[in-house]
Amino acid sequence: MMKVHFREQYGTKGNEILYVTPADSITDQSTIVRVPLKSDKIIIKERNGLIRSFQQIFLPQGYPDSVSEDYLEYQIWDTAQAFCSTITGTLTTHAILKGVGVGSDAVNPLSATVTWVLKDGAGHLGKILFAWWKGSELDLDSKKWRLRADVLNDVAMGVEIFVLPRFQPFSTYILCATTTMKAIVGVAGGATRSALTQHHAIRGNLADVASKDSAQETCVNLIASVVGVFLLSTIHTSGLLYALFAVATLLHIYANLRAVKSVCLRTFNESRLLITLEEYLKTGRMLSPRVVNKLERVTIGQTVSLSHKVSIGLSAKHLVDHYKTSHEVENILTGFDHTDRFIIAETSRTIGIYLHFDARPQD
Repeated sequence: MMKVHFREQYGTKGNEILYVTPADSITDQSTIVRVPLKSDKIIIKERNGLIRSFQQIFLPQGYPDSVSEDYLEYQIWDTAQAFCSTITGTLTTHAILKGVGVGSDAVNPLSATVTWVLKDGAGHLGKILFAWWKGSELDLDSKKWRLRADVLNDVAMGVEIFVLPRFQPFSTYILCATTTMKAIVGVAGGATRSALTQHHAIRGNLADVASKDSAQETCVNLIASVVGVFLLSTIHTSGLLYALFAVATLLHIYANLRAVKSVCLRTFNESRLLITLEEYLKTGRMLSPRVVNKLERVTIGQTVSLSHKVSIGLSAKHLVDHYKTSHEVENILTGFDHTDRFIIAETSRTIGIYLHFDARPQD
């Protein structure tokens, strides 16, 4: 008969795990086996020290109960895209150095240094402007901006590897443009990665999940860098390098698309809210978070859209600036009871919701 040694549960809502000795191997030297009960998550069997060390280095403590259910699928595709991105990055670095004249007697060190400083300056400026322009949207559409960032990064590297070697006299302008694009990628990619990490960390273990994600990416980048250098040293024709870059880029975009589609966010943004409301108003049925996330478009546009922009928590200044006169403002106010904790008013294709300072979530 199987002998149960311990019964363990990770948190109040975690999966139960039994530590047992199988019935056919009960001896003084028997191995205790970890058996999950009613779990859809994959448990890594810790039968030897190598696997246990791998889990401790690359996976959050308490995995899989300490992360969301979509964590493993997302990390698999994220690892694949990181590998492809590093390969294309290695090929691009070769093209950049060639474009700025490394190895050429016609280019002096000063001109190459000036080009490098100017491109870095353009990148810093682009980073500041993009953070000001789109910073507030990165949380709301984290999946969409994550994909956009990686596609933009591929476009920048494509320009560097295909255009830069052919237009070396304009290398400074080209590098300033591509570095600005990569700076935007850095802001969007970093911000959305933080949002997705926060989603995956379900036990208040944000720092642990983030650090293990960084360890995974560093390991993948190291391996991919070695592979990239090997490919550069063995492939000497431009045609093969271009073909390799194109294939790696397509795989990178595909892996990114699969990664963001695998994420099942449990909070509303505009797109997920409209999908849910449309289904509820049509059929009276509430969709599950997984179904809503599958229906959400992560490429271009919205799955469901409104003719007006809805803004919640606007300042009264917005209302006064639009209607100007006290008579028009009073006409709006008379449409609401004094016990209401909000006012709704339309202003130039925007539906504004103005909240009372005592407004509650149920309002």
